[in-house]
Amino acid sequence: MRDHELKSSRLPWLLVLGFALLFILAVPWYWADGGEKPLILGMPLWVGVSTFISFLISCLTAWAAFRTWPTDSEESEGEE
Repeated sequence: MRDHELKSSRLPWLLVLGFALLFILAVPWYWADGGEKPLILGMPLWVGVSTFISFLISCLTAWAAFRTWPTDSEESEGEE
């Protein structure tokens, strides 16, 4: 039980770190201004990267919701 409590206490900080890192990477501020821009499906590369990172943010959000959302079995355990 103690190991589970330790993991659950670190989870919010890891989620915050993960979200912060992904949001920083999703903003195209780190792309160079000049030079030839490669295109993906007619869009600049930074659009594809930002879209992919948005997908990763969505996956992380879904994973966090499913991991921490209470289930019916957890609610019934508390009643008994």
